[in-house]
Amino acid sequence: MTQPDSGGPGPLTDLKVLDLAGPIGVYCTKLLADLGADVLRVEPPAGDPMRDIAPFHGDEPHPEKSLYWWHFNTSKRGITLDLEQPEGQDLFKRLVEWADIGVESFIPGYLTDLGLDFEALHALNPGFILTSVTPFGQNGPYSKYKGPDIVGQAMSGVMQQVGFNERAPYLIATESAYWSAAIFAANATMLAVTSRDFSGEGQQIDVSMQRSMSLGAGNAIPTYDVLGEVLHRGDMFQRGRGQVRAVLPCKDGYVFFIAAAPGTSMEAVQGLMAERGFGERFDPRWLDAALVREDPVERQLFEDLVIEFFSHYTRRELLEIAFNREKQVFAVPTDTPEDVATSPQLIDRGFFVDVEHPGIEEPIRYLGAPFRLPESPWELRRRAPELGQHNDEVYREVLDLGEDELDRLRDQRVI
Repeated sequence: MTQPDSGGPGPLTDLKVLDLAGPIGVYCTKLLADLGADVLRVEPPAGDPMRDIAPFHGDEPHPEKSLYWWHFNTSKRGITLDLEQPEGQDLFKRLVEWADIGVESFIPGYLTDLGLDFEALHALNPGFILTSVTPFGQNGPYSKYKGPDIVGQAMSGVMQQVGFNERAPYLIATESAYWSAAIFAANATMLAVTSRDFSGEGQQIDVSMQRSMSLGAGNAIPTYDVLGEVLHRGDMFQRGRGQVRAVLPCKDGYVFFIAAAPGTSMEAVQGLMAERGFGERFDPRWLDAALVREDPVERQLFEDLVIEFFSHYTRRELLEIAFNREKQVFAVPTDTPEDVATSPQLIDRGFFVDVEHPGIEEPIRYLGAPFRLPESPWELRRRAPELGQHNDEVYREVLDLGEDELDRLRDQRVI
């Protein structure tokens, strides 16, 4: 594990961002913040609803103890502001004059009703970029529909392909649709920054979760378009380019197994079993992967033997014995979050970051960057902000408000 870096400049240090995004877009602003942008997390005075998302530190429900909130709001400063009060709208406009980027996920039309639509903001700051992340985009027959992550997975065509034919489609456990939309939002935002460097003009970016997640359906849509065929969920043995694939149990969990993949063949599987005393039970006809893949009886016999073989080994043992041989066998452990947190590979590369939290004795471990950028490093600069933590700092620094004015705004619940 490592500690946060010493404060060197990140690649986005010169960017100032107003973050009004809900769960569908909050990872976008986390990416910008951890890369050095000055991201102001703008919450209503009562607090963002994300603060109420479990689990909580110490299993104690509290708006300052949501692990969800902590994870998605690292490196940001936090302020409160009521956008539905006229004075709050005026303060927001002044913040827009200071900022480069805004990221929001309101229902299309909400900001227009407040007089805070892109055209109004562009008039205040022609270089301002507004990134709007919504379930279905800013227009179209579904644009006003609400859409949690499961809607993105379902209406993108991805869920239809997850699971087995005899079962209903599976929901991918993580918020993959939210993440897809947020990552594309971050990419598009940086493209807009590059465009502004040449033109001087900002623009509104329209990110649709449905469109973003549909890219995860892979070749399913082209297959339908070209061949008129709908790809369905299927037995894992029947999927892949001529491969025999399955998730199979072993001594302490499950292993994702592939044979007849590039660099892996049924001959390699036969060789591995022979080395471990199972060679005589491997039917030579199984060297034809198509037979195993397409004949239900042969497939079951082969699967039974592999499961029995795997039952003698743990996931890590199978990884070692299958990979550390001239002809590798693809037997990959299906890791739990605990396995990832203790992964020797990730620890060796300094993937985890320890961050101190006030009132908590032990530091909290966070995930680090998925890449290394040595000349302008990624850095988890601070823990997620407490409610209104940086009100005085930001409103004094950015808008030059005095103490009396701040007290009045607090009393009237504008901030």
